[in-house]
Amino acid sequence: MSWSLSEIEGLARKAARGGGFSWGMAEEAGKAVRWLASIKLPGPEALASFLEAYDRTPHALMRPGDTSINTWRAKGGTICPISAGAALCDLAQSDAPSRDIHIIGCAYPLLLLPFVRGASEDGGQPERMIWNAGVFAFAADVRGHTDAPMTACADVQIRAGTADDLPLPSCQMRYDLAEGPAARLALMAARTYAPDTDESRTAGAGAGLSDND
Repeated sequence: MSWSLSEIEGLARKAARGGGFSWGMAEEAGKAVRWLASIKLPGPEALASFLEAYDRTPHALMRPGDTSINTWRAKGGTICPISAGAALCDLAQSDAPSRDIHIIGCAYPLLLLPFVRGASEDGGQPERMIWNAGVFAFAADVRGHTDAPMTACADVQIRAGTADDLPLPSCQMRYDLAEGPAARLALMAARTYAPDTDESRTAGAGAGLSDND
């Protein structure tokens, strides 16, 4: 089914919220997925798989640890790409563009890609993102490719610099989202419509990835 990019963003935002993210972080996830869809990358599918794979996982276990050092790790061994991306953008306004960052065990690294683009813009410096399934560079334009966009986990390198030899991705205004992934995202989004109860507030739908812990 063909979806507009605004529809993709809205569904992704609600799904991320239903998966336990705060509304602020869910907004960022929605924008990230929309941007990926706009360059024909499977952002909606990656988000659906990520939210399902780590449903109920405490966010504290997936948050990047010490972001003042160049190698980022999470206490639980796997880093949330949305949390890592938000941290990159925060640091880009200070010292992040001046150093390379190695992210160990990033879940669905495709979801990190739009945040590296944002960090490049915020820091005013060309940035590259490299992992075992692809490489992208962000400068005056966006260049890159990935052979396996649905890679579930990989180490990621964020480095300063350009790569003019990489291909330019094509853009689109709509995205063909299959019924299966759309239904999986809708199921997560439906959690946002459930009324609160004492039980759900304690351990309820999507509480695991909440940013409020």
